[in-house]
Amino acid sequence: MSRLTKARRRLAYVIPGVLLSALGLVAPAAAAEPPTEIMPANVLEAFTQFTGNPAPQTEIVTVHGQPGFDKALQVTVTGQPSTSGLDGEYSLGVGVPAALPTVKDEAMLATFWVRSVTPTPSGSGLAHFVFEQNGGGYAKSTQAAMKFGSAWQRFQLPFRMAAGYAAGQVRVNFWLGYGPQVLQIAGVSVLRYGPGTPAGWPAATYAGRDPGASWRAAADDRIERNRKGNLYIKVVDSEGHLVPGATVQADMTEHAFKFGTAADAVRLMAQNTSGQKYRDTLLANFNQFTLGNNLKWNHWENLAERETYTLPALRWGRDHGLFVRGHTLIWPSCGLMPADVCGLRDDPAALRHRIDTHITDEAGALAGTIDEWDVVNEPYANHDVQDVLGDGEIDRWFRLTRQADPGPKLYLNDYDIIEDNGWEVRHQDHFTARVRALKDGGAPIGGIGIQGHFAGEQLTPPADLVTLINRFAGPGLPIAITEFDVGTTDEQLQADYTRDFLTAMFSLPQVTGVSTFGFWEGDTWDPRRALFRTDWTPKPNALAWRDLIYGTWWTKASATTGPTGSTTVRGFLGDYTVKVTAGGVTKEVAVSMSTISGKAITVVVG
Repeated sequence: MSRLTKARRRLAYVIPGVLLSALGLVAPAAAAEPPTEIMPANVLEAFTQFTGNPAPQTEIVTVHGQPGFDKALQVTVTGQPSTSGLDGEYSLGVGVPAALPTVKDEAMLATFWVRSVTPTPSGSGLAHFVFEQNGGGYAKSTQAAMKFGSAWQRFQLPFRMAAGYAAGQVRVNFWLGYGPQVLQIAGVSVLRYGPGTPAGWPAATYAGRDPGASWRAAADDRIERNRKGNLYIKVVDSEGHLVPGATVQADMTEHAFKFGTAADAVRLMAQNTSGQKYRDTLLANFNQFTLGNNLKWNHWENLAERETYTLPALRWGRDHGLFVRGHTLIWPSCGLMPADVCGLRDDPAALRHRIDTHITDEAGALAGTIDEWDVVNEPYANHDVQDVLGDGEIDRWFRLTRQADPGPKLYLNDYDIIEDNGWEVRHQDHFTARVRALKDGGAPIGGIGIQGHFAGEQLTPPADLVTLINRFAGPGLPIAITEFDVGTTDEQLQADYTRDFLTAMFSLPQVTGVSTFGFWEGDTWDPRRALFRTDWTPKPNALAWRDLIYGTWWTKASATTGPTGSTTVRGFLGDYTVKVTAGGVTKEVAVSMSTISGKAITVVVG
């Protein structure tokens, strides 16, 4: 995950919006004070091209039979995106500045209607709505992916302002770099509701949130089939005779599924009360950890940080039985690598040598320490190196990593595959093709890393998550959800989605783990997304996390052996302590049941 919030698209990201007809909004109460429209009068006429070559063609057309508006801005896109990556999406677009000022943190509501006249090559209308700073840093207050058909579709996007702006310093933009298409835009409005949570400001939800949603039964059935096994226990005495009537207690001690988090090495190694609380909270809630920043290239070459914090933190994780993910060997953007690297762009051989040396050095130094490596991070948005050396370098980076360390599974990691309502088609297609090319080319790719940085007001419905994940079943590679979190100030919505996201992922056999990207408000990239407050009290999403992992999906079972001295306990896959008592004698054994084929053990008592 980029601290720069994923190039232009994620910069200063606050709260994006929700598609009313697809995800639903809680019906608003009547507004106590009418909100203020901040867009100019005759807003459609004020739209201009803000980027693109060839420029999108625009004209005002008459609309019939649509309540609320009779004019639309028709936009004809004739060109292809300039690149295959993220920057191609905003390479074509139209926009209009706001006419009135805005105030930081105030409640806002963007509304617009869209329909497709001629779809993109994908078969649907595609665009991206952004309300962002007009030039400069492009700080974004809201954004949302859009997918639409030939019928008019209304989007409503409740959000809060990232900053205060004078009139004209913030603008509505529609990114249109998805290929040739013709679309119509109408009813464009951005309302300023004021501070706090005003009456009439709509609340967000998502399809499938209700307790009786149909996807839940199917997920529970998959969990029963994919995440459980039978523990077959036979009890005999010291002479090998079967022991009927023995009591058996099987208590789970750890999940086979990886429930992880990102952590900071400095925090982990802090020898004070806060550091101890940080370590204790991690161990109490997770069985996997990732150093969110300390293994990135810039950090790795800081030798003081490496020796004082990074390596001790990795040893601490190993000593406490945690599964360790490495993030990341190469993040191929000039702004995300040491400063000298992109200074070598005019000398491809030197650039290749610098990168190869780093991969070999770091992967080799950590051989035997890392269980999974994110070898390459976000190549869709970050491709400065590939632009010089070619996409084939990604294949080489995987091979170099394997040569340096034969042990870990090697992952390609990227974002916006399952986020944004699942509508980022270009990104999904790019990722699918990249995974397939690595696999078919014989590169040692061992898994697919899919992030999960969800915006609270555009949450992908759980049923659609299943469809999106199943899209990657073809290569037969395990899938790790590497950076899950939910950005919203609505803590109940956040908790409900955490519960439902975990349920959907846990139900899918190809998914091996879900890792949050931080857990404590005092040390995470976006405090709204944390599980624990600065005073270490759990938020509702932390309670939802724990209720599933250590409640609903935690096995604690009792049984009695029958006439054959045997009994069966069905439980979730993982590690167990099995305690058998017979004739006043108790025997305790540790058992690992890692697959749905189950585990058979014989316990000798007496």
